[in-house]
Amino acid sequence: MVNYAIEAIQLVKRYPTTAKKELGRGWYWNTDSIHSFTGLISLIKRTKGPFIEALQGISFQVKKGEIFGILGPNGAGKTTLIKILCTLVLHDEGEVYVNGFNVQTEPNKVLQNLQAILPESRGFDWRLTGRQNLEFYALLYGLKEREAQERINYLLNYIGLRERADDMYQRYSTGMQRKLLLCRALMRDTPILLFDEPTVGLDVSSAADFRSLLLDKIAKEEGKTIFMSTHNLVEAQQMCDRVAIIDRGTIIACDTPDNIRNKMFDNRSFSITFHNAWFEEEEEKMVDELEKIPGIYAVNPEIVHDRMLQGLSICIDRNVDLSGILEIILKSGLKIRTINTQEPTLEEVFKAITGQRPKEQAHAEVTEEGFKRWR
Repeated sequence: MVNYAIEAIQLVKRYPTTAKKELGRGWYWNTDSIHSFTGLISLIKRTKGPFIEALQGISFQVKKGEIFGILGPNGAGKTTLIKILCTLVLHDEGEVYVNGFNVQTEPNKVLQNLQAILPESRGFDWRLTGRQNLEFYALLYGLKEREAQERINYLLNYIGLRERADDMYQRYSTGMQRKLLLCRALMRDTPILLFDEPTVGLDVSSAADFRSLLLDKIAKEEGKTIFMSTHNLVEAQQMCDRVAIIDRGTIIACDTPDNIRNKMFDNRSFSITFHNAWFEEEEEKMVDELEKIPGIYAVNPEIVHDRMLQGLSICIDRNVDLSGILEIILKSGLKIRTINTQEPTLEEVFKAITGQRPKEQAHAEVTEEGFKRWR
């Protein structure tokens, strides 16, 4: 029985560096031996430098029916991983399975279970209508005419392109072109869909519509497994059941967005605003009393003109009970207007994990040992 839609086990991919020869500091080309094209090829073969490991033994599992996101900075190994899953690149070590089929030994069966939707892959004829383009691909996929027409009509209506199906492709907006790509991908009805930057190039409204389409219809209604690579961390936090953060060819975090945020940061902050409050001696004593509570790191009163107390910003340990804090505030006679909790975002976690901001700005120190507890 197949337990996972996608499974990678100690996956390694190496790329050779450019052909160079070491001498003193760095590497250099010895052009004296190049007298012909054959000589150039011989030089390249003879003087290959060391290998670069784009993927360094990564392992992960994608459950059937979930939306799984892969996040990472440029050069982290995301594109290499996607190409391996699409059978475009062969890995050097480890194993990869798509619906139980080995990517290297059973590529045809893998491609029967997985369809990639890449933003740069068009493949549509601008002189044909959207419907005619889909009919062309239905023919390539070997669908019978009646089956193809039924599937095309269903998809155009399902995706929301029925009214524009007979317009020329060149008149389609970027968002409509992306929807037609999705129609083409769903033509074969594969259980797994792979997206590389699904909303890149779309405006805010079109991106929101496309995310809703993937989440509500493709994932929930159709029950498809979605594997997506994205730089949009808000998108990943909203859509993905689980995310894996990859950096320099290694997965350094893999869990739900909420669990990653909670395990990364030990504290949280919240703000309280008041009705007609003033920062007098009694309020100063209240702040001092709050600061003495175990687990409270800082209490910052927000004072505007004429010592008006607009509110408090409080940084606390994640496990602190708020009832004691509220009891002290209410005892002082202050009338609370609003209470807002501020949780760390996935973007803050991503920057802290991948070292894209100074460590002293992070809420907690990031170490390799720290991640071993929950990877």
